[in-house]
Amino acid sequence: MIRSGLLFLVTLSGALAGVLNPRSSITAVLGKDVALPCSYQATEEEKVLQVTWLKRGDDGTGMELAVLHAEHGTHVQDAYAGRVLRHSQGSLNDGSILLKNAVQADEGTYECQLITFPLGKFESKINLKVLVPPLPTLNLGPPLEEGQGRTLAASCTAEGNPIPTVTWETEVRGEAKSQESSHPRSASVTSEFYVVPGRSMHGKALTCVVSHPGLQHKKRITHTLNVAYLSDASILGHETEDDWTEGKEGTSLKCLGDGNPAPTYNWTRLDEPLPGGVKIKGDTLIFQKALSSEDEGTYVCQVANSFATKEVRATVSIIGNKAKQVDVVSISMIGAGIISVVLLGLLVLVVILMTCYHKRKTKRITEKYEEELTLTRENSIRRLHSSHSTDTRNQTEENLPLRSESRQGSFRGDSLCRESLRTDSLCRDSRQGSFRADSLRETSLCSIMGEEAEGRSYSTLSTVREIETQTELPPPPPTPVQENQTEKENEEKEKEKEEEEEREQRDGEKNIKQAMTHFVQENGTLRAKPTTNGIYINGRGHLV
Repeated sequence: MIRSGLLFLVTLSGALAGVLNPRSSITAVLGKDVALPCSYQATEEEKVLQVTWLKRGDDGTGMELAVLHAEHGTHVQDAYAGRVLRHSQGSLNDGSILLKNAVQADEGTYECQLITFPLGKFESKINLKVLVPPLPTLNLGPPLEEGQGRTLAASCTAEGNPIPTVTWETEVRGEAKSQESSHPRSASVTSEFYVVPGRSMHGKALTCVVSHPGLQHKKRITHTLNVAYLSDASILGHETEDDWTEGKEGTSLKCLGDGNPAPTYNWTRLDEPLPGGVKIKGDTLIFQKALSSEDEGTYVCQVANSFATKEVRATVSIIGNKAKQVDVVSISMIGAGIISVVLLGLLVLVVILMTCYHKRKTKRITEKYEEELTLTRENSIRRLHSSHSTDTRNQTEENLPLRSESRQGSFRGDSLCRESLRTDSLCRDSRQGSFRADSLRETSLCSIMGEEAEGRSYSTLSTVREIETQTELPPPPPTPVQENQTEKENEEKEKEKEEEEEREQRDGEKNIKQAMTHFVQENGTLRAKPTTNGIYINGRGHLV
């Protein structure tokens, strides 16, 4: 509603008179009613007789709308019949009119003319502007798909007078671009909002906000973004091997996948059909019976919607008796291998110990042999010296120069040696040391008693040295343990050696006495006793 203008009184010829002064402009909203004010404050002597409303065109011409008369009432022109009404009843001091359902064609300049008595005619003008509030519209862009790139999400258009303002309210990151256009009585603006489609913005609100003087409140148009996408698929339920043992019940595989539009799920098994007793319920593959080896394989879940199709695979292995047997066989093989290694190690250890034992035994035998050989040589040397002293004593006492004996005596001496050898061989000891000692003694006796005619004789001492040279072996260097053992053994063997020397000395004297029984002393010369077998010993000790 527009308040009435102020009316000032002006006196004519010095008296006060009323003045009409309405507002210079008024604003109407398209489709709304608007009051065109025209009021006059008259004095007690004045009276408003008539009010006339005119509309001035762009060329200045006026068109009558209505006439308000104090006696004849209100008259409205046919063009405005039903749209122009008197605003208030009563006195014409308030000559305002009401313009119903304002349109843009109603814009212009309106003039109010009052005829008073006795002061005459008064005029006032008012400019009417019709506001055209915008009717915003939201237009969607092409379908949004993930990975599409920069795409128009929506555009918002608003037309009005004056030109409206369009902004956007949203959580989505994007870019707005506006474009304006003018019309004869209005102007329009179009704002476009661009986004890079992604699944994160699916379901988010995008709001177009329009501001205009003809609107009491901002006008909003909201759109929910619809982005087509399909996420990567995955299978849940096969990660834990304990859930897939033979004979277990109530197992299942679930396919996880998200998308817009909502995806569908399809289950298959690679290179073979699904096993019996399996049920597909939405995104889940349910094994309704107890698991067996027939349920093994690679299961494929296919997730699809109108935007894309994706698939994922999961390999299921059933753990059962077969796997346990394989484990037992593996453990047995490992145990057998360990036992084989242990036995091999024991065999190698036994071989090493036996080798060391035989080496020590061989070494002890060698040392003992060398020790006995040494003792035997010493005993032989002692007996030879003893034999030399006995022969010399016999030669001195009997004055028997054996070296001057003729060849026949040598032959007889040889026979004596052979007879002595034959006799001594019956008394030899089975031990090796005694045998060697008897041999040396026999050789010495034959050497002493026989000489060749050519004057070549054999020395008993040189013969013993040759035997020692041929039989001596270099002893290995003794170890401390062997030295201790050798000392103990030497002590024992010394005792045995002394006893054996006494025994051998007695045997030697006995053998010499027995050998002398085969000789006779004639004229200071030893001659062999005649024998029936015709065997004699030559000067070299050979049997003939």
